[in-house]
Amino acid sequence: MVAQAALPLAAADVMCCLGLGFLLAALYDCGRFLLGSSRVVCFVLDVAAFLLAAVLLCSFAAGRSASGVVRWYMAAGVLCGLGGYFLVLAPASRAVQCFLKWLVSLPLLLLWLLLCKPLLLLQKRLLSAVKQKAKRKRSKCHKKQQQKQLQKQGRILYNSR
Repeated sequence: MVAQAALPLAAADVMCCLGLGFLLAALYDCGRFLLGSSRVVCFVLDVAAFLLAAVLLCSFAAGRSASGVVRWYMAAGVLCGLGGYFLVLAPASRAVQCFLKWLVSLPLLLLWLLLCKPLLLLQKRLLSAVKQKAKRKRSKCHKKQQQKQLQKQGRILYNSR
């Protein structure tokens, strides 16, 4: 059994794990921003975050911690880092993400308004002009057909008494 670490060393370990939790939450949030928030993406990111948390915690314990093994307070530090990020920094990062989405979509919106929308309006006008011309032509042909349907008076063969 490994001996208990001194309180200042354990506190230093907790602070480092707290930072690892913040880092892990920031990576998770960035992944959700870049990949979206569908069910499959969230599941994959959750599994990846869990595995990355385990790898980070074991790596930190083996290489940097005072005790050399993973302790419960290290895992609690990672969880507090995750919770702290999502409670404190996540609303601000959401605002930044919304601003970035707006900033990226602004040139596309301007391109749509300046180029695509006038072209679509022109296309709509041309199509309506072609439809009007075809409608006039159909109505003209229809009128000629109505006139041609009548028989001439000389050909009607009825009893003319």
